[in-house]
Amino acid sequence: MSGPPILRKTGKPHDYLIHLELLWVVALWAGTFVATKMVLAQIPPAASALLRYVIAAAILVGFNLRNRERVAREDYPVFLGLGLTGVTLYYLLQHYGIGLTTASDAAVLISLSPVFIGIISWLWLGEKLKASGGTGLVLALAGAILVIGNGKALGSQPPARLWGNCLILLTAVSWAVYSVWGKRMLVKYQPLTLITATTIIGAVLLVPFALPELSSLRPAQWTWLTWLNLLYLGGAASVYGYLAWYRGLERLPAVTVGSYLYFRPLLTGWIAAVVLHERIGLSVVAGAVLIILGTYLTTK
Repeated sequence: MSGPPILRKTGKPHDYLIHLELLWVVALWAGTFVATKMVLAQIPPAASALLRYVIAAAILVGFNLRNRERVAREDYPVFLGLGLTGVTLYYLLQHYGIGLTTASDAAVLISLSPVFIGIISWLWLGEKLKASGGTGLVLALAGAILVIGNGKALGSQPPARLWGNCLILLTAVSWAVYSVWGKRMLVKYQPLTLITATTIIGAVLLVPFALPELSSLRPAQWTWLTWLNLLYLGGAASVYGYLAWYRGLERLPAVTVGSYLYFRPLLTGWIAAVVLHERIGLSVVAGAVLIILGTYLTTK
């Protein structure tokens, strides 16, 4: 089976359209933290994560009707692990975490994912870590402590926000494991196949966690904004966003594509301030700067 040409660079004049699309995707993803916070006002965390991925799975299955590529039997355990880490654990931790902390804190801490990818690649795959990477890890860790503690001693931080930030930190770790684990699958399978399979598996694995919450759901009482946010999270962010991201990887260097993620916490902070009226303290801003700088040094 031929994999996606993720490292090919065409250099065509209209590549600027890819840059615009990547910026749009990052803006979409920045808004997911705010949309999730709004959905959680009416739908519990595990149930909202399941609904989000049922929508995504339904759309992806439709896209796959003409896709004849199939997952090889020997790769079933890998895809099970990818669905668990990239969807089930990632979104359980994220939704429970966002329910306890602020959208802006969540966006900043999830930006640590590339740093954890560097650490795991070093420990698991034996990839070399440059001196600048070590400096980056220290800076990113310092930034994370600033954000998690909100500029205070960790013991004096409100328990809910502290726990929420810790869950978001684990979310970043989960995504890093998924990214490193799934790297070789991107050489073997098309992005659409990989995304669809992991989405369906992840959604199925979410069911046991969501079952206790499903009986309390009252869809008739949900506002139109809740429904709109679910469609946005499941369709625009989880389907279009990832497919567009892989389109970018087909045309541009991975480092160039990844650099757009630096804008995500900044955009989330602005959206959260406007929509949710969140106040962003200096410690969060300082932490974000350290994390972004640390991530840059780790991944350059």
